[in-house]
Formats: sequence, C-alpha cells, structure tokens
Amino acid sequence: MWRAEDLQAGQDVALKIIILREGDLMREAAFRREARVAARLSHPHIVAVRDHGAAVLDGQRVLYLAMDLVNGRPLNALTTRPCSLAETLTWANQISQALAAAHRAGIVHRDIKSSNILINHHGSVRLCDFGIARFTDATHHTLTVTGAAIGTPSYMSPEQARGDMELAAPSDLYSLGCLIHELLTGTVPFTGSGWQVLHQHLHDAPTPVSALRPGIPHELEQLVLHLLDKAPSRRPTATETHRQLAKLHAGLPMLATTPTVRPDSRPIPTTLVETAHLTSGRGRGPGPRISALWAGTFTGAGIAAELSLTGVPSPWAAVLGTLAGLILTLFYLLDPPGSRRPGQLMITTGGLFSLLLITSGAALALLISTPSLWSAALALSVLGGPIFIGCASVVRRTVEHVLHRPAWNADLATTAGALHTTAMLLATHHLGLHALVVAAVVAMLWPATAMLTAVVSGCSAG
Repeated sequence: MWRAEDLQAGQDVALKIIILREGDLMREAAFRREARVAARLSHPHIVAVRDHGAAVLDGQRVLYLAMDLVNGRPLNALTTRPCSLAETLTWANQISQALAAAHRAGIVHRDIKSSNILINHHGSVRLCDFGIARFTDATHHTLTVTGAAIGTPSYMSPEQARGDMELAAPSDLYSLGCLIHELLTGTVPFTGSGWQVLHQHLHDAPTPVSALRPGIPHELEQLVLHLLDKAPSRRPTATETHRQLAKLHAGLPMLATTPTVRPDSRPIPTTLVETAHLTSGRGRGPGPRISALWAGTFTGAGIAAELSLTGVPSPWAAVLGTLAGLILTLFYLLDPPGSRRPGQLMITTGGLFSLLLITSGAALALLISTPSLWSAALALSVLGGPIFIGCASVVRRTVEHVLHRPAWNADLATTAGALHTTAMLLATHHLGLHALVVAAVVAMLWPATAMLTAVVSGCSAG
C-alpha cells in the first residue's frame, strides 16, 4: 500500500498496486473483484475506492486501486489486550452498519478480521479489503472451489471452514462474533494451528466471554454466542446486530454496573465456571489472600511437627516449618488467581517454582550426603522437575474434582502437599525405610495432605 496524491482532486489517497506476472489470473481476478465490489459501496464505515485500472510500468503490467486514505491504524494493533466496553460497542456497532450496507448491496465480505478494520484519528472504523468478497447474485466465481476454505482461519465461519461454495451474509456475522470476542477478551474464540482452529469452528462450543473477562453484560455475551452459532439460520442479521449493539451502547452507564448472569439452559464446562469464580472474587469460601494465609499456617505447623520426627531440635524444626509456610504464602500472594485461556498451563508460577526448588534441594542434598551417587543427583536434577510437575497435575486434578475446588486453590493445596511430603520423606529416610515403602508413602501422603490443606484453607475462614 502506497500514499499517493490525486492530482485532479488535490488530495492524498491510498494506492494499492499489484505487479502481475504472466498467467497470474487468480490475483488479477481478486483485484478486479475488489474494484467491482467497491463500485457498489458507499458508506461512511467502508473505505471508498476512487479509481482503478491497469498500466504498464517499466515493462511490467500493473493493476492499481486508489482508495480513501485513512489516517490511523488497523484494529489488530489494539487487540493484543482486551478493549474497553465502550470501544468494543462503538467499533462493533460501526462494523455491523458497514456489513448491513454491504449485504444490502448483495456483497459478502468473507474476510472480516481485525487487520481489515482501520481506525482513524477520530476513533471511527472503516472496513476495507474486499479482495475475496463475492456477489450473492453471482452464478459462478473463480476464487472458491468445493472443499477449499478461503479466508482467515481464526475468523472463519463453520460453513467457510467446510469450504462451502455458497457463502451468504451469515458467514460475515459469525466472523464479526469472533472479532467482538477478540475485542472483549484479547483473544479469538479458537486458537491453535490452522486445521485445529477449523475443526473447533466446526465442532466446539466457544468459551463464553464472561469466563475470560468477568463483568461482561449478559445481553452482550448472549449476542456474541448467537453470532457464533454453528447454524447460519440462527445467527442475527447485520441490521439486527446493529440494533442490539446500538441499544447496548445507549445503555452503557447502566450496563457497566450490571453483573453477567449465565443462562441455566447453556451448560458451561466446570473449569470455565471456576475461572470466572476466581477472577470475579465472588463465590463460596474465603478469598485468595485468606486461603494462602491459612494454607501457609497449616503447612508451617505441620512441617515443624514432621521435622521433629527426624530428630531435628524443636527450635530448628519450628524455624524451618515457619520458613516453609511463609514461602508458600508469599508465593501465592504474589501470584493471585486470574483469567485463564483455553489450553493454558494450569500450574501457577508459585507452584512451579516451589516444585523446582524442592527438586533442586533434593538433588543438592543427595550430592552432599552421598557424593558417590552423583549420577543419581544429576538424574534427579534433570528428570525430577518434569516428573514432579506431572505428579502435581494428577494431585491438583484430584483436589479439583473430589473437593470441587477452583484451579488456583487446588494448586495451592497441591504445593502445600508437596512440601509436607518432602518433610515426611526426611522422616522416613531417618527411619531407614525401604525405597518401595518410601514410594508408597509419597503416593499416599501427597494427595492426602493436599486434600487436607484444601479443606483447612477453604473452610477455616468461611
């Protein structure tokens, strides 16, 4: 894209140029399609095309498209983070108006995405790039064949992902739903590799936006879910979407104080409900600070008692137990619960650091106490971390499902259980127990102490 001057109008324009190679029929068809589409459209939220044509430059055939110059930036420059509710409603409303105008003109855009939306310095959006658009009254076209998906995977409608030849206006509305989801949460509904995303568009239910960003108005969340309906016939039209967004924007002051209410008719995965519960700060049981304090207190007292079994003098056992409890509490106070995206690792920073600290300490202790076992210490330092993290995942999920604890609380209890188990291992080593007995002790103690910690930290302040 180039900045040029229209000598007749005396204004700057954006100039799109394509240098054609011999036999490059597909690019020429897409370019001419964009020019023909633009000739039908005139709307304040659509980039207008002033002129188009072909020329020969330095012996090469060149196609050009002169458009209004938008002084601003593409929307994808702002979607790396969640946008404000006011910005989201304003921009989505303007995009829906542009789509309504395009659909009335018999045009399906087919590539609605954040990079095809420009925001000028007034904060108004302009829809651009109709390069793969099609006319709904066209009897044939050259850009799509059966089984080929044309568009951008993250924003594709299910029918687009299937490679359907006949794409109608509802396909654009599904893409708009993906875009609104991205504006509200900072991420599109489905992520992964290209084929994974297409499969999810076809078969998976999207994560409700309030699970990723608590406080989203119920009406807006429902609109996004309706736009992302797998069945095109059940999606609202662009005009209906515009009306709902305009109504939501008009009631923005009231909506800002209205909590999101989930409809009972739509089942929500357990992990998503837990994430919303954590980030909203509402629900059963004490808050994260109280949970961390109680878990640290219980863990410190328990470890002090367990170390005393190894023959450690009581004052030292109390100091070490207190230190372990303080470290646990500090880790989790500095790493409070937050929203989690689908597929993100469940273990917290505090839990990960604690397990690696235990592993490193155990390897160092083994190397100091028995230098001849240096190879075992090396193996423990290399393989111990991944093994501990895998075991921690099993224990954490057990706490989650048995006691119905949110992920952050389950992780806190799992880390506390790991510290308890480490102290008990010192006791069993002092007693000279067989290695198989030690392994059995670990297998029973870790989940047992984690469950006990979860009960204490979840109920003591309740």
